[in-house]
Amino acid sequence: MNKLHRGAALTAAVLGFSAQASFAQVTEDGMGKIVPVEMFVCNFVEGKGQADLDIVVEQWSKFMDNKKIRNYAAWQLTPYYYGGEQNFDMIWMGASSDGNAMGNTTHEYLMNGGEIAAGFEEVIQCRAHIGLSSAMYQAPPKNSTPSSSVMTMSDCKMEEGTRYSDVRAAEIEWAAYRKENGSKAGMWHWYPSFGGGDQDLDYKIVYAYPSFKELGSDWEMIANGGGRAKSDDIFGNLDECDDARVYVARSIREAQLRK
Repeated sequence: MNKLHRGAALTAAVLGFSAQASFAQVTEDGMGKIVPVEMFVCNFVEGKGQADLDIVVEQWSKFMDNKKIRNYAAWQLTPYYYGGEQNFDMIWMGASSDGNAMGNTTHEYLMNGGEIAAGFEEVIQCRAHIGLSSAMYQAPPKNSTPSSSVMTMSDCKMEEGTRYSDVRAAEIEWAAYRKENGSKAGMWHWYPSFGGGDQDLDYKIVYAYPSFKELGSDWEMIANGGGRAKSDDIFGNLDECDDARVYVARSIREAQLRK
């Protein structure tokens, strides 16, 4: 990975949640409540497109309503800034309010959602399905972001001898600095849980912005407003992070994940 950090990765280049999804404040340990996240990495089947997917999503949403599943939120992520190795059309991103909700939702879908699953398979083919654990370091303004938002993701690997407690303390300081300097981004760490296997990372750093305007404002603060030097000062040689990928996030289903 390149020797880039939060500031530099954004200069070189976020869980963006829906308008009604609320977030608790960051807890005393700086991480907030940890919630499960899943991502399906998918391409459209030849001859299929967004209109076809929207039909299946509507059927899926009715299924979720009928089963009274209120604790699973979902978004569709479309790549905006990306590299040549990212040869996919979209990511389905889902999040549950806790592990019990994740288990119950998955069980219900596998047991009773076969028709919906077949509908998805006619429209998209997913080459990866991974599970992550999401810890929040900074809630978005007013604890929510619009249903359409912008997300950045960077993969990070800790340097030898670094402890998670070192990174956590640095992230808390960095989040405070960003907030003091007008950043409107939510900020999370995602830790691999299921399905990755060959991922060479310890965690993903995720930022969520209400729009590209706010992302641009952060870019300017970091590139020309002292943020790069502050990031180097805070993090030193704790880890290495690659360039941020940027996605446009569209809310598919709303849910309250953190109370």
